[in-house]
Amino acid sequence: MNATPDIANVWSLQSRYDVLVELAPDGIFVHDGNRIVLVNAAALHLAGASRAEEVIGLPIDTFLRPPHLKALQAEIIGSQVPTRSAEPVRETFSRLDGSTLPVETRAVLFSDQGRLAIHLVVRDMTQRVAAEVISRTVEERMHQAQRMEASGALAGGVAHEVNNMMTVVLGYSDFLLTDGHLPLEAIPDVQQIAKAATRAAAITQQLLAFSRRIHHTPAVIDLGEWVRTSISMLQRLLTGSRTLTVAHEISAPVRIDPAQLEQVLTNLVLNARDATQPYGNVTISTNVVHLTFGSTSAEGVVIPAGEYVTLSVSDNGSGMSDDTMKRIFEPFFSTKPVGEGTGLGLAAVHGMLRQSGGYITVESTVGEGSNFVVLLPVHGHQSTNQRDRAAFDYTTTVSLPLASVLIVDGEAAVRMVAVRALEESGLSVVTAADEHEALALIAQNGPPDLVIADIEVPAVGGSDLARQLAMRFPLLPIVFLSGYSPDHLFQPHMGGRHPFTIQKPFSPGQLVSVVLASLSHRAVMPRASPAVV
Repeated sequence: MNATPDIANVWSLQSRYDVLVELAPDGIFVHDGNRIVLVNAAALHLAGASRAEEVIGLPIDTFLRPPHLKALQAEIIGSQVPTRSAEPVRETFSRLDGSTLPVETRAVLFSDQGRLAIHLVVRDMTQRVAAEVISRTVEERMHQAQRMEASGALAGGVAHEVNNMMTVVLGYSDFLLTDGHLPLEAIPDVQQIAKAATRAAAITQQLLAFSRRIHHTPAVIDLGEWVRTSISMLQRLLTGSRTLTVAHEISAPVRIDPAQLEQVLTNLVLNARDATQPYGNVTISTNVVHLTFGSTSAEGVVIPAGEYVTLSVSDNGSGMSDDTMKRIFEPFFSTKPVGEGTGLGLAAVHGMLRQSGGYITVESTVGEGSNFVVLLPVHGHQSTNQRDRAAFDYTTTVSLPLASVLIVDGEAAVRMVAVRALEESGLSVVTAADEHEALALIAQNGPPDLVIADIEVPAVGGSDLARQLAMRFPLLPIVFLSGYSPDHLFQPHMGGRHPFTIQKPFSPGQLVSVVLASLSHRAVMPRASPAVV
């Protein structure tokens, strides 16, 4: 029998095998007795070698030192089962130049001319690991942004409820102080009650700022010029021998509520002051940057590409750890000792900036300091169209014939405070707990001279009630009571009119002043009547 054709076939198969191994995209290391005996081109690339001679003969431990390999080798050699494969394992691959790569390894036992050898397949996982890191980072930031949104919604709801209660406390404190029957020795006590309620109201304002539910009046300002005019005020915030440095003031117009901007900068400077030693330094700078690609803010929100004015506040203080930086914008989180801070300063900064379309980033190193950067979109014009509101002097008292007022508020205690304040001013007052009750009263008695509605009134809400009344009674004045003042109150659904808004908590005097101002404005107009359909 002639065996030449069989030998030819064997050589052909061997040649094909060699080609397949050489062209395989993964690195292949064949090692026998822990020594490498065969490598392909991909393996040379992984090792950082240019010739096979640089790798062949080296111990496999030169590149891979996974503990599982020795156990695997003993297991699969002991089994004497060729082509048995092990599950892939993530490992670190050491290159000849000392650098490392993340890899995935898979070991296969095979027989070569009667000898068992380990066929090790090594796949470079650099890009995949990088993609996984990016994916985890994006997911973490998304969860962080969701937590911030949830915290904001909770904070806004809590602030609204607290403002209702503080309205009652301030109202009855005012009644006690003005009725003339309070014993003199009790006056300081009631004044302290009112003072505490006012302090609580200030804290709820910070909660509302965090939840982006605080009323703001944006204007177009030059940020650099605004910082220059604020230097003396900011310097007074720095105690001890701390210094304030104002760096390059390149700027452009931005649109933001100046009062909120002042609070943002004040909170950031106070935060820097508290992080520095008595001889520390705080630096403020402004600049204009163009983001070609969207980046991510400190609270996990994606910053769109575009042109921004930056306001940077940096210090050389104690710095922050990564864990601390992840939580600094959460409400009530503080690194200060108990009793030395509310933990609302940076949370309020976050909320006010997001309400104005701005963002904030932070970089910090423990022991070296921190750098907070506020980014505000560049405004395209030097001026802005301010809302066309009639200017009323809320302190003006007017003499009006007996006017009727409908109060719509879900809180009975708030309604009682408002009723007492307005009736003592000579007004006729009726109340409703929700929209349905209010509409029923109007259907029965006709429209009042003025409606006071809480924006959070039960059922459909005060703004929806206002829309219905504006359609039926176009000239009927409406005053909103609000634990917060969302911008949607001033949308065109009011027919171009901008209703008065009283921020809770309010004093009886504030309520009376706004109501009288609104009624005096109405006094020069025809009496409200249903719209002709």
